[in-house]
Amino acid sequence: MKKIHTQAPLTAGARQYSPLALVLAACCACSAQAEPLKTKSGESEHEAMEQMVVTAVKTEQPLNITTDPKKPRQPLPANDGADYLKTIPGFSVIRKGGTDGDPVLRGMAGSRLSMVLDGESILGGCAMRMDPPTAYIFPETLDQIRVIKGPQTVKYGPGNSAGVVLFEHDQERPQETAWDLHASLLAASAGRTDGLIDAAYATPEFTLRGSATSASADDYQDGDGVTVHSRYQRWNGQLGFAWTPDDDTRIELSSARSDGEAAYADRGMDGAKFARENVNVKLTRNNLSELVTSVELQGYYNYVDHVMDNYTLREPAGATMMGGATAMAMNPDRETRGGKLMLTLAPRGDLELTAGIDTQQNQHSNRSSMNQSAVDYRNLERIADAEFSQTGVFTELSWELSPGNRWISGARVDDWRLRDLRDNVALSMMSSIANPTAGQKREESLHSGFTRFEKALQTNATASATVYAGLGYTERFPDYWEAIAKETEDSVSALDIAAEKTSQLDIGFIYRTEKIEASLSAFANIIDDYLMIQSGFSKMSGGMGGMSSTRTTTIVRNIDARSWGVEMDLGYRLSDHWRTELTLSSVRGANESDGTTLAQLPPLETRVGLYYQQAQWSGGILWRALAAQDRVDIGRGNIAGQDFGPTDAANVLSLNGDWRPSVELQVTAGIDNLLDESYAEHISRAGAAIPGFDQLTRVNESGRTLWMKAVYSF
Repeated sequence: MKKIHTQAPLTAGARQYSPLALVLAACCACSAQAEPLKTKSGESEHEAMEQMVVTAVKTEQPLNITTDPKKPRQPLPANDGADYLKTIPGFSVIRKGGTDGDPVLRGMAGSRLSMVLDGESILGGCAMRMDPPTAYIFPETLDQIRVIKGPQTVKYGPGNSAGVVLFEHDQERPQETAWDLHASLLAASAGRTDGLIDAAYATPEFTLRGSATSASADDYQDGDGVTVHSRYQRWNGQLGFAWTPDDDTRIELSSARSDGEAAYADRGMDGAKFARENVNVKLTRNNLSELVTSVELQGYYNYVDHVMDNYTLREPAGATMMGGATAMAMNPDRETRGGKLMLTLAPRGDLELTAGIDTQQNQHSNRSSMNQSAVDYRNLERIADAEFSQTGVFTELSWELSPGNRWISGARVDDWRLRDLRDNVALSMMSSIANPTAGQKREESLHSGFTRFEKALQTNATASATVYAGLGYTERFPDYWEAIAKETEDSVSALDIAAEKTSQLDIGFIYRTEKIEASLSAFANIIDDYLMIQSGFSKMSGGMGGMSSTRTTTIVRNIDARSWGVEMDLGYRLSDHWRTELTLSSVRGANESDGTTLAQLPPLETRVGLYYQQAQWSGGILWRALAAQDRVDIGRGNIAGQDFGPTDAANVLSLNGDWRPSVELQVTAGIDNLLDESYAEHISRAGAAIPGFDQLTRVNESGRTLWMKAVYSF
């Protein structure tokens, strides 16, 4: 029930490789007389060699995709979470520049797709989505990325209508004392250089692990040779300590810091700061009794400090009355505290019951200067504009009816509180109006649940098949970008906008033999009170002397909508050395309230790959085909972007190769977009007028990109 109560800029270097490229080239030249790879037993294991260049991630379990982010892959992802997810079929990215895009799954973005990093939720600060949660995630420092599609779990927070992505570190207790090291160096076109080291000293009693990353790139060029305002640099450091006194106990404390800056081709400002501070503590205890198999207790603190300005990475545009351009800056931040308690019970051998409670509180504030030379934003006081609080209780039951036949069901209830702390609402960068909901508090209880049946049709030594069907329902509370950063049709405040309600059916089929790996899934949903963002909306505003004027703004509306789609992946081993892969994803939708298509949906996408693999080297070719997209609804979409026109079809051809001179060393290289195709993702943002750059209709993808990466691990 809902109640309403009264740093230094980057330099644009030349298009050349850094000294890092020479290091990588040296890696290629070494070990010319390398012996065949040996396992610890000393035997050659060609058949056991894992595929090191990853081009498609397979569905191993119903609605679950798991991948190792330390494996190199093609197309080459940027050094952030969103571009990494883009390499997984079914995902798209709303491009704004060289990094920090918004990930989209099944046409759903923003808080419909939750990002969970080691059990904690990350929330960005920018009201214009410069810093989505994935901007603060560095994938190669992690051990596993898991995607759960659709509203088919309740254990990882509320409102996950599109799904949830889990970025995770390894939690297993070491069995022996050892050093672990993973180090990589990468060089690519547009002056891109990445470096990473992830090291751990592990014993059965404790583990000390630290990682550091650094990544940078210059402005890239699209297939037509047009330079895109897109340079960036990012760094991250993390240190963790885990105490494991026995096989059933783990106490872990970790801390992380990161920062960066990024140029954007779609707007009048760039991201000059992406600072994050984090502390996470977690206790896990297993096998407490015959009934209680595990208990997990976690608490975390996360602080994001973001700066956007128009002078660090570009020349300020426009002119003042004095004839010069004005330097402007905005400095939003968000402080988040959260925790979780979860119990796993085994009432009997065929039942597993998980029950828990999670909570999160976050406060968002801002400060800004419209004339940085006269008033430095760093000397201003931060002003809080919103406080969110969520507490949820959940339970999830798995029942093994018989071997290969399982029911999984779950339910959760979330208590939400939102306080509007704004005294005024900004109508533009230069004007504001009194907030009609200043100081008011909204409280609402929301519900979610699902049930799914999985059945093994065949299981033997050479083949297996599984079918499944699941029905999920979730209610999603309006997020900051919908309830605070936007207006409604009849008010400058959206505090009372209705929560979104999604009912979805998921069905699928998974098939495995010695030569074939295949999965097919489909979904269809009905979304009541879908939170749609509409730009270019005309509203009346009061003028001087009683005169009225018209202004154009962006609003949030509740509509009724539905979407449906299909995803497929197929892998076939042609011989001992040859394999081929095919993936396909398609999603469509309808705005039932307005009788139009649902906006911001990616087009049909197909990927076809052919690969040859030997014991020490492999090579492959990848073809990515994007269909034309003319199903658009101009000016409407989500918090990350709105439709502004159709897009043409595109075909992107890429090559890759992999060489392993030893078990510890791996060198991969590739050419992405071999034919230098000039294209843009349909959901990417429109180009903005930036001094010194050609204005783009849409922010295009990179043209031909050469890259090489060396990985050393033991």
